[in-house]
Amino acid sequence: MIHSRQLIRALCLGCLTLCSACAINPADPVTNSYPAAYRDALSDFPGAADVAPETIAEFTNFLSELGSPDSGERAAQLYAAHLHFSDALLLTNNREVVVEHFAGLSDSGASVDVTMHDIITQQADIYLIWSMQARFRPVRREVSSDTLGITHIRFNDENQVVLHQDFWDTGLGFYSHVPVLGSIVNAIARRFDPAPDGQ
Repeated sequence: MIHSRQLIRALCLGCLTLCSACAINPADPVTNSYPAAYRDALSDFPGAADVAPETIAEFTNFLSELGSPDSGERAAQLYAAHLHFSDALLLTNNREVVVEHFAGLSDSGASVDVTMHDIITQQADIYLIWSMQARFRPVRREVSSDTLGITHIRFNDENQVVLHQDFWDTGLGFYSHVPVLGSIVNAIARRFDPAPDGQ
């Protein structure tokens, strides 16, 4: 009989393995953790200083229509061949991996609705503040999630994205909906909930 501590350890190890597999594509290994990779990308991909509003609008339209049948094709046009891409589910420097990632949203039947709340431009740096409602099937049944995030992007002189870094709560937006893993994520989150007044 497995003791509860052993079971919890096994589940946590499995969760860490799953999270690691989601975060890094084995066909395109990035040796750094995403914070280190992002810090490196800030100097490796300085971006173009003057980005036309039309270029930003084309990209925000793409994000607003994630999961559409042409998501992969549009990603192939919008992203540079060599880039930094991290959306908390995938970390890569390869456009083809990004294209497959976005094409996979459509292929999996995921429904994604992204609403842009604000766009902040500071020279080469563009910050998109958004909310996302998604419906997807992590295993057997369809689930819905509602989350918030910020995307930091930079474009090159050819108006292609060379830096894409998302900051969003994947625990709430994705992992909490995966069977077994979701129970662990939610249990951990409850440990950080403030105690009711008077306790």
